[in-house]
Amino acid sequence: MADDCARHAGRLLPHLSTEQTAYDMDAIRAALGEPRASYLGVSYGSYLGAAYTALFPHRVGRMVLDSVVGPGNWYDFDVLQSRALLRQRDTFFAWAAGRHGLGGTPAEVCASYLRVRAGPAARPVAGFGPAEFDRAVYRALGRTERCTPLADGLRGYLTGGGVETLRPAGAFDSPESRNYEAANRIVKCADGPPPGRRDVVTDLRRTRHLDPRPVLTGMEASVCAFWHHRPAHRTPLGSPQAPPVLLVASAHDPVTPVEGARSLQRLLPGSRLVVLDGDHSHGVFASRGNACVDDAVAAYPVDGAVPTAEVRCPVPGLPRPE
Repeated sequence: MADDCARHAGRLLPHLSTEQTAYDMDAIRAALGEPRASYLGVSYGSYLGAAYTALFPHRVGRMVLDSVVGPGNWYDFDVLQSRALLRQRDTFFAWAAGRHGLGGTPAEVCASYLRVRAGPAARPVAGFGPAEFDRAVYRALGRTERCTPLADGLRGYLTGGGVETLRPAGAFDSPESRNYEAANRIVKCADGPPPGRRDVVTDLRRTRHLDPRPVLTGMEASVCAFWHHRPAHRTPLGSPQAPPVLLVASAHDPVTPVEGARSLQRLLPGSRLVVLDGDHSHGVFASRGNACVDDAVAAYPVDGAVPTAEVRCPVPGLPRPE
């Protein structure tokens, strides 16, 4: 993939970083005649917002960063995410035990899961093989409301439904999907120094030691070990000169673990954190239907009200997938 990107987009690669996009954001602000940029960024959008605060701290308006990536190296983030996904998959196994016909215990659900995965691995059908299965699981583990469709799909496959029971809406091999996958890796590799090739192999082995069949589809930055354009520096993130920034996180988000928000908070000293306790999903504000979160967050862009301390919002009922 690195060779392909160098061949087809080599001259553009140095200009496709988050830092360059932050400059574009400021050009939009200037074109609109706004003295400051108010902004809501979710997931990668939080990383982009953090880059904007580093470059233009005095032009930051009311900024909300939800499901925060964190300020570390992209490859280190990917490794952290891969471990969090293993924990989330265990949570799924525990939740599915005794329902959906997958087994009465987490171990039995895990065995059912592995039987399903072995099917596409042995006999890929219509472009759906083990990699596509892992990507479907990766997608499902990021939102608790997708747990039921995943469990139903696993049961459907085991009862003769075929791979179509496992395929989520939207083809993995669509032009849009391919463009997104390529752009994701290009930007990550443009944002900072790559990992060493030995580091990638070592981390894969460590993750496989935790589980021989881990969910690794989020480790896009591993391709950066083979990248042709080496960034001169890391994309700067955060600034003590920026006004207060509101950070939002789910306590058990496997895609952007809450540690990222706490790390970025140290680079934005005036920032405040809103945490949805007991939740396992990626994307919180105006997404989880939690009035505590939504009211606390909306008060900042609407009224400029910054919480005086960290806000912790409960989830009614047990902290488990729906």
